[in-house]
Amino acid sequence: MTTALALISHAIRMLVFETGTTFKVVMPAILLVLGSTLASVVLLPDTIAALQADPEDMILPSAGEIGLLAVFGLGALLGYVLMAILWHRHVLLSGTDNVDELRPTPSIVLSYVWRAILVGLMQLLATVPIVIGTAALGAVIGMTAGLGGSAFLGLIIGLLSGVVFVWIALRLSVVLPAAALGHSMRIFESWRETAPIAGPLWGVAALLAAINIGINGLAAMILPEAAVASALIAACVYLIEGLVFVSVLTTLYGHLIERRTLG
Repeated sequence: MTTALALISHAIRMLVFETGTTFKVVMPAILLVLGSTLASVVLLPDTIAALQADPEDMILPSAGEIGLLAVFGLGALLGYVLMAILWHRHVLLSGTDNVDELRPTPSIVLSYVWRAILVGLMQLLATVPIVIGTAALGAVIGMTAGLGGSAFLGLIIGLLSGVVFVWIALRLSVVLPAAALGHSMRIFESWRETAPIAGPLWGVAALLAAINIGINGLAAMILPEAAVASALIAACVYLIEGLVFVSVLTTLYGHLIERRTLG
């Protein structure tokens, strides 16, 4: 657990040690995410409401509205990708905040997106047996336990499944910081490089899950009724969660590939 705490604390310390620098580095990504979110909520409120309605009450929006919403969604997604790349490059290029040095080339962005898609597909394949096992275990629990016990055990199983999902992501995703630097790394190489700390990564996955639960719980308590404010706060929550995870990946790459210390 000591290694897990060292990895998490190092990742978070990099984010908060110089908060102003952190904001300066990722500000273009923040503006892109929040701008896309704001535009979709302000310009297409009826479209969003229609897509969130129950199937029997849904009024299908026009193709143009769905297309515009997709554009805003892609803009927000690109913002998250840009945030990750900028933070990887800031830390791994010796803490630079020079705009010209931080700016990724189109080939780096495309390479990063492609590797992120591959990692996502590998996670999906790896979690299929987890989902099947969870469903089977849930069915057994439902038959042998009461309603309260079944709900509690179902929650525990769900949390454990989430930890497994994050652990797999940590094992596979060291390719992403490499892609942000323009370096080539295969997914099996990421799995191999993280093998020496596979045990501590369970602790990292559990801590990340706990952090996400805490952030989401806090957001749920302060989330306003207004659609615009609610959407912007939700986007900020995803940004914070994503930035913490990205910082952990950056720490893993620096420690395992570049042999940096965690001090």
